[in-house]
Amino acid sequence: MATRSQVREVVVQLLYAYDSGNEGISKFVEEILEEHKIKNAQKNFAQELFSGVIANLESLDLRITHQLKDWDFERIGNIERAILRLGAYEIVFSKVDKAVVINEALEIAKNFSYELSVKFINGVLDGIAKNYKLSLKEIQVILEQQKISKEEEKARQKANETSKESLQKTIQKPRKVFGKSKVNTLKNTKSSRATKAKSKKSHHFKDKKSESRDSKSSKTKDLAAAQTKRGGKSGEKIQKNFKNLTPKDK
Repeated sequence: MATRSQVREVVVQLLYAYDSGNEGISKFVEEILEEHKIKNAQKNFAQELFSGVIANLESLDLRITHQLKDWDFERIGNIERAILRLGAYEIVFSKVDKAVVINEALEIAKNFSYELSVKFINGVLDGIAKNYKLSLKEIQVILEQQKISKEEEKARQKANETSKESLQKTIQKPRKVFGKSKVNTLKNTKSSRATKAKSKKSHHFKDKKSESRDSKSSKTKDLAAAQTKRGGKSGEKIQKNFKNLTPKDK
C-alpha cells in the first residue's frame, strides 16, 4: 500500500497535468491512482486532495499571491505551482499539522524541482501558515493596496528617470556650447597668430627688398657720380695735354 507521501506525489502530478492544459485528467484520476497502487483509504485521501484543490483554485492562488514578493504568480513554474496549491490547501482546509504539510511539500519539491525552488516553496507556505486565518476579502484588500503601491513606485521611478535625463541634458548643453566656443576661440587665436606671423614675414621681406633696392640705387648713383667725376678729370687732363702741345704737334 502506498504511503501518504507517495499519494501526495501522485496528486502533485495530477495537478501538474491539469495546470498544463489537460483538464480532462479529472476523468482518469481513479485509473491513475490504481496504476500507482493507491487504494482504499489512500485512494479517498488522494481524490479528496485533488478535487479539493481544483474546487478552491481561486482562493488558493490568492493566498499564494499574497506571499509573493517582487514576483508574479504567472512566473511560477507548473510543478512548483502544483506543490504550492496542494500545500496551501492542506494548510487552510485540513487538520494535518502545518509543519508536517510544509515538510511533505519540500520533500516533493526536492524530487521534482530545483534547490532554489525548494527555498521558494518553503517561504511561501510558511507565510500562508502564519496568515491562514486571514479572510479572502482581507487578502484582496492587501493585494489591492500592494498593487497601488507598486504602481506609485513605478510612477516615481519613471518621474525620477525623466528628471535625471532632463538634468543631464541641461548640464551637458552648456558644456557643449562652452566646448565649441573654446574650440572656436583656439582656432581664431591660432588663425590670428598665423596671420600676424605671415604679416611680419611679408613686412620683413618687403623691408629687405626695399633696402636692397635702395642699396642698388645708391650704388648706381655713386657709380654714376664716380664715372662723371672720372670723366671730368679725364677731360681736364686732355685739355691740359692739348694746351701743352706745340704747334708742331698740332
